[in-house]
Amino acid sequence: MENIFTYTVAGHSFSFIVPDSLPSGQWLKPYEPFRCDDAEPVFTLKLEQVPTLAEVVMGELVECFNDEAPYLWVFRNQGVYAFAFSYTKEHVDCILIPSEDYSESVVYVEDVRFAEFALSNAAMLLYAFRTMPYETLLAHASVVKFQGRGYMFLGRSGTGKSTHSRLWLENVEGAELLNDDNPVIRIVDGQVRVFGSPWSGKTHCYVNEDIPLQAVVRLSQAPYNKIARSGMLQAYASLMPACSCMRWDRKSVDYLHKTVEKVIGRVGSWHLECLPDKEAAKLCCDSVKM
Repeated sequence: MENIFTYTVAGHSFSFIVPDSLPSGQWLKPYEPFRCDDAEPVFTLKLEQVPTLAEVVMGELVECFNDEAPYLWVFRNQGVYAFAFSYTKEHVDCILIPSEDYSESVVYVEDVRFAEFALSNAAMLLYAFRTMPYETLLAHASVVKFQGRGYMFLGRSGTGKSTHSRLWLENVEGAELLNDDNPVIRIVDGQVRVFGSPWSGKTHCYVNEDIPLQAVVRLSQAPYNKIARSGMLQAYASLMPACSCMRWDRKSVDYLHKTVEKVIGRVGSWHLECLPDKEAAKLCCDSVKM
């Protein structure tokens, strides 16, 4: 027997199909605020446990992406892609086999302890791919909401996105966290809005809300605090690499380019060189909130 769970994130719905023999309650807690059982899904993702991952046919390895976990492995079998995710580069921990249009997929695990890891990473990949035609971006960023507007912080891993959000929460009265790792940007009726998602990294922040995106701020570590408005080229170069995309797929990249261009044309972009202190948060807030 199987259980079907459907969720809606930023107006796009998807379904998980999970064997009722597996204790899925804990894995699916981040998705509960997004539960929407009567929606039509843009993709379905089925979880299956197998005796060994070696029995799953993946094809030839194309490349292993990411500088840190989770690692994304891309395989190709007779022109069709398959994917795997892992905590290390020594071996894969789960395997995703999608249909040709990515509307129906199966993610395989050998060890049930990897079930949550498998569902989360597979769902993000499928969500990013299936929603790109609808001016939707899944971004690696941290977002705070303040006075009804969203403020998104970008940067390389380790630059302090979560730390800067926390400094806003501690030093800017009324600031709240919307998402700390993978918010969704979507253009709705010409307006750029930012949405909470079930994917928030190590921070348990699963907020089913959306607000207008007021500013995108790229962070850089520095021995001082300084902020400057970014030009269009700088803004593009900041947002583009932060967005999830199948960069080996030309259609996906085209959708990504078009949506990023629209976002930076409507939302203010800034570069903050900063220390991890309250003065940085106050400087940033005072500069970008207008």
